[in-house]
Amino acid sequence: MALERTEMTLSVEQEAAPPGQPPRRLRLEARFRVGAGTPSATELAEAVTALDRELAEATKRAGFFPTAPPRAERSVSDLVEAYRPRQPELVELLLAEGEVSPGEAESLRQYLAGPLGTAAPARPRADEVPVTDRPIAAAPLENDRSPSRARPVRELLDLYRIESLRQAGAVRARRQISFEEYMALKRHFAPTEAAPPAPSDG
Repeated sequence: MALERTEMTLSVEQEAAPPGQPPRRLRLEARFRVGAGTPSATELAEAVTALDRELAEATKRAGFFPTAPPRAERSVSDLVEAYRPRQPELVELLLAEGEVSPGEAESLRQYLAGPLGTAAPARPRADEVPVTDRPIAAAPLENDRSPSRARPVRELLDLYRIESLRQAGAVRARRQISFEEYMALKRHFAPTEAAPPAPSDG
């Protein structure tokens, strides 16, 4: 005996959140009676569109705002080509700054921990220095002007007139110094900036 469809359920979902609160998955569901024959694809599409508009309006009136869809995670080869990682510290910095997702960070950790040649290598352009000679960078290197070898801290202080770690970070953001040089400057300023203020006389 042939089965006859008597009703159909359609639903739409949206991830949204009130300001300052974690996102929630909201769902609007509607049931439709089915008359003679099966609804066409066009009729179903129109019904889904109408439901989607209703959900969007209800979400807005309730003070919820749609959250951005998750970014598709990049492959290891894309990550290596973009960031040229050579030390685990760089991966943690990228993760802390939101440059990579937790999954991408784990892929980079595995890349760095694996034996040489097991991960997909970056594809350097013909006019680029080989990857093994590149400086560490905390961002894509298209505009990187830092040298392939770390310079002494004193030279960096004099050349860029750096007087604080904040200034060092600004120079780093312009990709004028390598990650290695930035970490050396961070160690240089750490004792000074972490020292407690001297007690006042009297």
